[in-house]
Amino acid sequence: MKKYIPGIYVLEGTGIPAAEQIGILKDAGFGAFFTEWHPEETSEVAKAAEKHGVIFQSIHSPFSGECHVSEMWKEGEKGKAVAARLIDCVKDCANHNIPVMVIHPFIGFRDHTPTQVGLDNYARVIDAANDLGVKLGFENVEGEEYLDAIMKRFWDAPSLGFCLDTGHELCYNDGKDMMALYGEKLCHTHLNDNLGKILPPDASIDDMWQGDLHLTMGDGIVDWKGVMDRIDASPYEGPLICELSRRNRPNRNDHDRYLAMSVEEFYSYAYDRAMKVINREL
Repeated sequence: MKKYIPGIYVLEGTGIPAAEQIGILKDAGFGAFFTEWHPEETSEVAKAAEKHGVIFQSIHSPFSGECHVSEMWKEGEKGKAVAARLIDCVKDCANHNIPVMVIHPFIGFRDHTPTQVGLDNYARVIDAANDLGVKLGFENVEGEEYLDAIMKRFWDAPSLGFCLDTGHELCYNDGKDMMALYGEKLCHTHLNDNLGKILPPDASIDDMWQGDLHLTMGDGIVDWKGVMDRIDASPYEGPLICELSRRNRPNRNDHDRYLAMSVEEFYSYAYDRAMKVINREL
């Protein structure tokens, strides 16, 4: 049986710098982590990882704001600029020996038409990752067509990988088995729970993101034994990493009990749930 190292996303918005949180999550039991991309902090966080003997497994590349990945699929300079920014993130990973960069193929619920322009833009990022030895964990998000187009076009690229987000699979992908499609390329995980699609009747398609709660495992309706069966059946043997949140979605209070915990208490709670998933106790 595979032995997995549990890992976790370094929380944002706690008031505690990411580098200081590495010791906290290590004390809770975690052996790996990932962060969002703050290039001015990467070196310090990497040093903290080395100091505490934990694995800096990945950086999550930017996907919104000035680096909105939907622009990658459109003609024009914006898409080229986003590709260039993603390449900068690849370089940061390579410079600090971070093996994986997680990347969103697309953002948005209305469009469903991949383009050759988009594949050409992503080819630049993939070529850079090939050259630098960084694995790209393309994540299952909304707009499955974009992920599918990338996976089919670049399947044999050395850098091509898949990041399974268990919450997205439930609330964005309608419970479709994404591992059946891309499990052979699994290189990273975002383990998290939710309650499925929970939007009120008057919500628009643009509000679908609100179901993506990123609850701690076991606090939603994800089939965790099923998740583990599928991961065990894949070639993947790396860390199993959680991507959790302490932030409530609009007009909801699902995260209130997490907010009532200290950062130390939350990491300990999350570790307990992660081990229950790994040991098939959930």
